[in-house]
Amino acid sequence: MAGTARSNTEGIGKYIIRYRAPIGILLIAITAFMGYWAAHAQVGTQFNNFFPANHEDTRLYREFQYQYGGAQTLVILMRLKHGDIFNAKTLHKIQDMTFDANALPGVNHNEIFSLASLRNVYSEARPGALISKCYMYPFVPETQAEIDQLKRIVDAHREGITPYVNYDNRGAVITASFVEDKLDYGKLFDGIQDIIRKYQDDNTQIYVAGLPVVAGWGYHYLPRITVIFFLSIALMLVILYLSLGQRSSWWAPILTGSFSAIWGLGFIGLMGYNFDPVMMVIPFILTARDLSHGIQWQGRYYNELDALDDKILACITTTNVMLPPGLLSILADIAGIIFISLGGIPVLKEIGFGGAVWLAGSVTMVFVFQPIFMSYLPRPRIRQRRWWQSQSPSRRETPLHALARWVIHIPVTPGALRGALLVGGAAFIVWGISSGQRARIGYQHPGTPIYKPDSKVNKDMEVISHYMPTDEGWVVLQTPDFPSPQSTIAPNVLRMVNAMQDYLLKRGDVLAVVSFGGVGIAPINQMFHNGHPKYRNIPSSVKLNGALWYMFLGGTAPGEIERFFAHSPKMTSACIRLFLPDHTYDRLNRVRQELRDFVATHVEHNPELSQVKVHFLGGDSGLYLAANDVLYRLDLINITFVLVVIYLCCTFSFRSPVAGALFIVSAVMANFGAFIYMNARSIGLTIDTIPVISLGIGLGIDYGIYVVARIQDEVIGGATIEDAIITALSQTGAAVFSTFAVMIGGILPWAFSPLLFHNEMSVLLIFLMGTNMVAGCLILPSFIAWWRPHFIRRYLLPRAEAAQDRAVIS
Repeated sequence: MAGTARSNTEGIGKYIIRYRAPIGILLIAITAFMGYWAAHAQVGTQFNNFFPANHEDTRLYREFQYQYGGAQTLVILMRLKHGDIFNAKTLHKIQDMTFDANALPGVNHNEIFSLASLRNVYSEARPGALISKCYMYPFVPETQAEIDQLKRIVDAHREGITPYVNYDNRGAVITASFVEDKLDYGKLFDGIQDIIRKYQDDNTQIYVAGLPVVAGWGYHYLPRITVIFFLSIALMLVILYLSLGQRSSWWAPILTGSFSAIWGLGFIGLMGYNFDPVMMVIPFILTARDLSHGIQWQGRYYNELDALDDKILACITTTNVMLPPGLLSILADIAGIIFISLGGIPVLKEIGFGGAVWLAGSVTMVFVFQPIFMSYLPRPRIRQRRWWQSQSPSRRETPLHALARWVIHIPVTPGALRGALLVGGAAFIVWGISSGQRARIGYQHPGTPIYKPDSKVNKDMEVISHYMPTDEGWVVLQTPDFPSPQSTIAPNVLRMVNAMQDYLLKRGDVLAVVSFGGVGIAPINQMFHNGHPKYRNIPSSVKLNGALWYMFLGGTAPGEIERFFAHSPKMTSACIRLFLPDHTYDRLNRVRQELRDFVATHVEHNPELSQVKVHFLGGDSGLYLAANDVLYRLDLINITFVLVVIYLCCTFSFRSPVAGALFIVSAVMANFGAFIYMNARSIGLTIDTIPVISLGIGLGIDYGIYVVARIQDEVIGGATIEDAIITALSQTGAAVFSTFAVMIGGILPWAFSPLLFHNEMSVLLIFLMGTNMVAGCLILPSFIAWWRPHFIRRYLLPRAEAAQDRAVIS
């Protein structure tokens, strides 16, 4: 240690301490500026930011979301335990719920549908006319005869009203769409809960589903998440005190870690980014990482202070020896998060940039400001006795100390245990790579994996899915305008759509297909022919189809036609709606492939459809599909780039390609275990999980970097490789274990979060921290002791040659 300390009293640490006053004032000023913007950071959800902006499915969705309906759709299902809905009390309740849904904040008033909605109509054939009527607007039938008549009308038009009245007549559905850029999920969730409380009774059960509900539950749980957040911080501080509390300045890492967090949070506020409530675990992990670097610096500072007995020299030396591995560790941390911004998904871009600045703050706050701060503080006092320690000066070694001493000597003790450790590490690499190749993409189960399977939101979605599809995708036709024989209402085009419907329904992934031909053309054509069933088809005349289109336009509510034709009265774009039972990865991929196959066989080589362009897949299903396409590629890019950065930085820092390769192997060994865990729990790579996994890749490699750097420092200072390993593990290893304990202690409370996502990701991070701890503190030192790599051994060679020369002279 003395040799190491004496050789490091110059360098950058000397200049930092020499100019400590202006540098410290500058860093405090920057922190104050960032603190101002940190106060402006907001917790919020922006739905569009969760999907790749440049993907063709996302562009299709954004182009037509205001005509064909956005993904932000609320579904309210009212189910009766006894009786059916055809009584005055229940029908009034349906109407009142429709009006209340129309009053929700951010609602699109033209996108409210129910049995009592202005937008739901049916047609009656009268001599010389077709009359369009609302089922139950503006008045609710009061007499029994009027109610029976409504029931007969519903039964006669069951196909058109099915989404809003269950087949058993014991349930009614209300749907409402929302303007995404004006949505306040917290207020919306409160409004939805008010509707439930108002209309639910002993005989009426209310179920709700949709993306606004999924996001709203995050805001509902926000107070509990906030409690967990602060409980985690408190637990970290307690563990930090237990680790460093023997010295009076044990709290210094708290200050520098907090300043680093202010820099990151200030950057987020300055850039106008938002924190989604579900993702609040990420800023906590970033703060814990900043704190851990401060713990490493502080632990080494105490070692140098004991060796040098000079506060200023200890600050200089600690900065010199800790800055290279610290900078290397922070670059690895940043690499773990920054590359997720390359996928074109705005929310991941915000997390990537914000996280990079958050982590980079440690460079200045820990490795520049912390030595300045410690140089001004009085010399840390060593407390004679801590409250849990015995008063006896002749304490015997505790079993815990004996266990620690035994573990420290494992890497330098040849034998079966060290061999098993190395072989086990190699086997774990093979297992992890194999699991990585089988990594699941996207959502694996119906419902949302953010919440527990038995949560209210998932139970409601399960019930609603029994009566109606919960996910929607669009197929958009681009055609010439009417009266072209290839317009969207031309016979050949409408028959192609019918063929597509049959093709998809037979394959079972699509539950229903809704097109203008089935909703408008065929039913009205049947009415024109006295209701004869054989005329419920597509007429062969383009002009007749145009007339039927015009009758539909004139007989429906304003804006109704735009649900099928975005540019009405032009007919250059038409929407075919596909209803799916869920948005799981396999189902969405199958539907897309089925559409590709159909277009290839029925459209591309058909001269009668040469001007018809088929675009898919829009709607919320298309958004999930777009994310799936990007996430797998993004995961490969992220892992590749992180490993490349680790290799280059370690090679440069240790001046050895072998060192770079060694750390690559360590990173793969420790972090590919994430895929083992995720496959075991059926967790897919989603927008929610990718940032946490990416953080885990960079965060854990720090353990090995600090330990190996300390081994190299000790060898440079004159120790043998075995003695260097023992010293590194007993001192730097102790600081690493303190860091590990602080991280685990902070992550553990998230396992009890009401969100399944937090539970799964906290267990994953604990698993990753554990594997990195074993890899960095046991397997890497064992390999160094066994193989004695040149980037460590080369510092022994001059001393060995000198010893040989002395032997020859003598």
